[in-house]
Amino acid sequence: MSDQCDIIEMDSNASDLLSILHEGAFAKMPEQAWSGQEFQQLFLISGTKSYVINKDQQPIGFILLRNLIDEAEIITFCILPDCCNNGYATLLLEWIIKKLRGQSFKRLFLEVRNNNNAAIRLYKKCSFEIIGRRKGYYNSHHGNKIDAFVMQRHLIV
Repeated sequence: MSDQCDIIEMDSNASDLLSILHEGAFAKMPEQAWSGQEFQQLFLISGTKSYVINKDQQPIGFILLRNLIDEAEIITFCILPDCCNNGYATLLLEWIIKKLRGQSFKRLFLEVRNNNNAAIRLYKKCSFEIIGRRKGYYNSHHGNKIDAFVMQRHLIV
């Protein structure tokens, strides 16, 4: 990964950008993309933060988190398909883990589609473990329900 990368915090003003990235990342996936208005609504909830990863000054993905006391949850996380399998997802996820550890968070949670093998491999590589399953958690483009795994990562060593 020789490209110049940086990660910057974004607020609700970036909701349209996040929507565009989300739509691009999930275009060929069964999940429904979220609108700029839906991202605006998420930012109204206390503790919601977003971090965008840029490659050569162009946004290629982001992570949306919600912090609550000493725990955090990944609400959504994506990298554009053209940039997948180049280490950017790992870079962003490890950066977030390090940041949360530095702020004394104890655990990080997420839900992931149970058949999203690439994402599950990434999370396991970053020491997440499956702790549960949510039946019919995701809605597909066609209205089908898809199960999710609940995963966690302990942040305190």
